Amino acid sequence: MKRFLSRYRLLLAGAAFMLTGCATPQVMLFNVDVLQPSAFTLNVEESSAAFVGTYSDDRQDSSEVATIALAAARKVEEANALEEGEVGAFTIPASEFKGTADKEYLEQLMLATGSGILAIISDIDFGQGTISKTYSSYLGAGTLAVIPAKAHLTVYDAISDTTLFSSTVHDSIKFMIPAQYSYSRQSVQEYVDGNDSLIFAVFGNLLASKVCENWTQEEWMLIDYPQESAWHTAYKHAMDFKWEDAIKEWMPMTEDQNSEKASFAAFNIAVACQMLGNTDLAENWITYARSRYDFEQAGQLHKYLKMKKNKSQN
Repeated sequence: MKRFLSRYRLLLAGAAFMLTGCATPQVMLFNVDVLQPSAFTLNVEESSAAFVGTYSDDRQDSSEVATIALAAARKVEEANALEEGEVGAFTIPASEFKGTADKEYLEQLMLATGSGILAIISDIDFGQGTISKTYSSYLGAGTLAVIPAKAHLTVYDAISDTTLFSSTVHDSIKFMIPAQYSYSRQSVQEYVDGNDSLIFAVFGNLLASKVCENWTQEEWMLIDYPQESAWHTAYKHAMDFKWEDAIKEWMPMTEDQNSEKASFAAFNIAVACQMLGNTDLAENWITYARSRYDFEQAGQLHKYLKMKKNKSQN
């Protein structure tokens, strides 16, 4: 999958529909995956990695911890397009892990797992779950269960003796209870007990997502005049990821005597600048677009760009 730098990647171009009552300008929809900012991303391309879960000394939770570690490893493999098994999953007694200050133990753990990067899951704790009635127009009435969970995740580079990431992760596991199990707390508990391995796997997935690249899908638009070769050439450049070439085509159109056309060209340039990761320049262009001809989608893009700019400054 090609990407717009490191923050955007194109999924598909959508169908066109009319922007105004005129028969010429058309809105062309396309979807992009947008990379969300994160405090740390686990790099598994340069060094082998393994998730290591710590279980209580009485071993009562060893299988649960193993499920969490395995699910975390599989999530990282999926996020990095790796083969199953390339990221290891192991468990150790909680009493053996004294933190990253115990260099000798961690060196032994590196040798035992064959992994230079150790993602250690410790202090795992599941809180008291809650149930509530819920309703959606799609699923109808149902019972929602929420189980709070937390664990400490430490990512340690055993080769360079460096702690790369250390944080206590708090999250909630949410799932629907089938109607036949939702008539009493006892039946709900029976359902939860019967599916506990899935719950542990979900938590492992959530833990790993904290150190993986996370993408969310957004719908974007460009404005095209398909019957005008210069406009359509610019649009095709954009769909081929040639944003700089598209900008060069749209640039002279921003001086068009037709205020709508000038605004639409500037709008497209603002989109292109944002795809290239330049929010400041994108905001300048959308401001110009609205000065020539203000339309609903331009206002929406302007709000989006301001939000992005504020987030980057915080």
